This record gives sequence, structure tokens and C-alpha cells, in this order.
Amino acid sequence: MMRQQDEVYAKLAAVYDPELDEPVTDMGFIEGVRIDGPEVTVYFRLPTYWCSPNFAFIMAEDIRNRIMELPWVNDVRIQLKDHCASDEINEGVSKGKSFFESFPSMSNGGLDEIRHTFRVKTYKSRQERILRHFIQSGLSHTAILNLTVAELSNYPGLEQDTHSLIEGYFAVRSEFGHTLKPGDTAFVRYDGQLIQPEDFSNYLLEIRRTRMSMEFNSNYCRGLLQTRYGEPGKENETEVIKQ
Repeated sequence: MMRQQDEVYAKLAAVYDPELDEPVTDMGFIEGVRIDGPEVTVYFRLPTYWCSPNFAFIMAEDIRNRIMELPWVNDVRIQLKDHCASDEINEGVSKGKSFFESFPSMSNGGLDEIRHTFRVKTYKSRQERILRHFIQSGLSHTAILNLTVAELSNYPGLEQDTHSLIEGYFAVRSEFGHTLKPGDTAFVRYDGQLIQPEDFSNYLLEIRRTRMSMEFNSNYCRGLLQTRYGEPGKENETEVIKQ
């Protein structure tokens, strides 16, 4: 049973708040998990009653999809609590409905466009963290822009945290269809265009604003969640596990 619980939480840790680029587990959004044979129920919560239904739906849908990847799971039910659209989201996601099917009066299509917008922000934010590291370490702008994928991956003296940032950056870079061949330029814009040296300073300001906005929103949401439910993580200990 503990192995199944660990597997479920490993999948949950791979689900990110699309706006914040933070795992839902780190944000304290997961209240508990119930495992009943091949059926899994996930109880989760958000910082406010009025968090955007489309953001909430994306997270609920991703939770269901990730856990359904486990070979022993044949059904995942979502129980979002204390939210203005709990009923629609819980029923829609648990039954595999789309956002449009669940909210026909609020949507003129799917969530692909909003997912793309958030992935662009994630790309910029993750890239900025790495660029900032190299700038602070004294590497010149020209040297940074000339780094290849292989050189970035094997750059000497990097801490594990920086390697983790690079892995996260490469992961989202691959989502945009950019290859990771050893000789490829390590830092390009999300659309694949090269960053020109004369534009680098302005580009850094742009992606810095994106990163700071996401960090501000992340801290703001943590504060709201703590105000609403108390100490983060405390509720996670009350999960109900049943054979």
C-alpha cells in the first residue's frame, strides 16, 4: 500500500500549477489521497474560492492524467473543495470531459491557447534563472550566448540545484520542438530564434519581469492558502488510505 501511495504522490509531484510553475504538492494544494484498489481519489484545494476555473480545470485534468499513467489504476476521481466551480470541475474531470463540455457558457474552445501562454512564461522563467547564474558568476554575454547544449550540460563546477534548473529548462525547451543536439545553441528564444548580442540586455529585462511576476504570484498564493487553511502541509497528513 505504501508503494502505491508513493507512486501516486510521485505523479502528483509532476503536476504543476500552470501559472506559477510550481508543483501542486509543493504549493500545498493536495489535501489527501484515497486509494481503494484500482481507484484513486485526490482531494485538493486552492488559495481562494474564486481562483480561475480554467486554471483549476487544467490542474485537475493534469492530476487525473498523470495518475492514470500508473498501470494498476483504472479510475481517478477529483474532489476540488471550497471552490466556486467545484461541482463542474469534479464531475467534468472525473468523467474525462473537456473544459468546453464542462463549461459551455464560459469557453469557445479548449485550453490549448492558455496552456501555450503559460508554457512560454515557464520557458522564459526557467531560462532566466540559468542566465542569471552565469552572469553573476562573471561569464560575458558573448560567452553565454555561444554556449552549446553540451557545454551547458557539462559546465564545470555547477551545483546540483543549477543542474536541476538546466534539466527543467531543457524539458520545456523540448516541448517547443527545439532539439537538444550537443552542438545546438543552448539559449534561444522560445520560438527558436537566436538571441542577438545587441538585444541581449533587453531580452534579459523581459524574461526577468516574467520570472519575478511568477515568483510574486507564487508567494502571494502561498500566503492566501496559509491564511485560508493554516500551516501548509498539515492537512496532507490526514489522507485516508483504504484497501
